[in-house]
Amino acid sequence: MTTVDHALAPPDPLASQRARRTAVRTFRPRRSWPAFLAGAVLVLVAAVAAAEVISALVGSPLRMLPYQQAASYAEGARWSDPSVRVASAVLAGIGLVLISLAVLPGRSRWLPLRTDDPDLVVGISPAALRRALSSAAEDVDGVRRARVRLGRRSITVRVHTDLGEPGTLPTQVETEVRRRLSELAPLRDLKVRTNVRYAKA
Repeated sequence: MTTVDHALAPPDPLASQRARRTAVRTFRPRRSWPAFLAGAVLVLVAAVAAAEVISALVGSPLRMLPYQQAASYAEGARWSDPSVRVASAVLAGIGLVLISLAVLPGRSRWLPLRTDDPDLVVGISPAALRRALSSAAEDVDGVRRARVRLGRRSITVRVHTDLGEPGTLPTQVETEVRRRLSELAPLRDLKVRTNVRYAKA
């Protein structure tokens, strides 16, 4: 098979699927700040606890934490006490928040594009995508200004025109934006919505 035949051959479905998985993993947003803060708090607590234990074993406790008061309170506390229930609920809530931050993806700074090649990963920033789609909408005759808003599953194009009658302008804008979107080939399917503001009569 020649190089031209290889380039014109239809993409391998398995390769396309592997490329999609690779792009999703590569551009999956990382929640680095929550992980850093949680790790810093754990390291601080562990350091203080280690210092307290070592100083107590040496014979000169630091007493940075009122652990004796906490131990005496814990000996007399019961699960039915309101303070114990409130503390348990707060700790459980903090744990659920941390689990949610770890499981749920954040907002990505890049939008992966389709390449059908597992060894090639390409992404575009939301700002660059908005500029490209706005430029495509402004290329339509009659459009004075266009702004694009990106959602998770949709794209809203707001167009300002000096025309007083609707005509076919919304269809033309939507067609041009879809054409530019198909050229960029984002990995996620995005619906295009057009909102045209006409000149006042």
